[in-house]
Amino acid sequence: MSTSASRNGSMRAGDTDRIQVAQLLTDAAAQGRLQLPEYEDRLTKAYAAQTYDELDRLSADLPGAVTRGRAGGPCRPAPSTMLLAIMSGFERRGRWNVPRRMTTFALFGGGVVDLRYADFTSPEVEIHSYSIFGGQTILVPPEVNVDLRGIGVMGTFDQSVAGEGSPGAPCVCIRGFALWGSVGVKRKKRKAA
Repeated sequence: MSTSASRNGSMRAGDTDRIQVAQLLTDAAAQGRLQLPEYEDRLTKAYAAQTYDELDRLSADLPGAVTRGRAGGPCRPAPSTMLLAIMSGFERRGRWNVPRRMTTFALFGGGVVDLRYADFTSPEVEIHSYSIFGGQTILVPPEVNVDLRGIGVMGTFDQSVAGEGSPGAPCVCIRGFALWGSVGVKRKKRKAA
């Protein structure tokens, strides 16, 4: 290995590098190349990785892995999204790109935002959730960090979520209020395929 290659591998990785490897691992799990326990273990390590070498070791055996020098291009967050349920419902499940900012609103309706299989395009995600005579549930995977601050008036807005996230994993900040409604946040493991 040349000196410049080893120097490049020992360079500190950034949030966008960790997100790209996390997306590669998610692709591999979706294709059946990684079993769920190995996927979750590698994903936790990817978010905690400090150098390119650490990231390369986690993805080197997968198709699409890039182990050459990094260009360090910016990771572009998905566009802001609004999910509405007015006398109806919304669901965001499966594989999708989580934007940096999202607003969810339920009026006489309900909704589910499932982040367990989603691709994070930003290390910090802000979700503004509002429920009026309605209910919402936000499901987060075990490694994601959660910061909750909301108000329930004649209703409930969860103030905590069970379990701890992993260092370096994305942080989801959930803000808002529930008026005669609810906003529930639950940490939930992924289902084995």
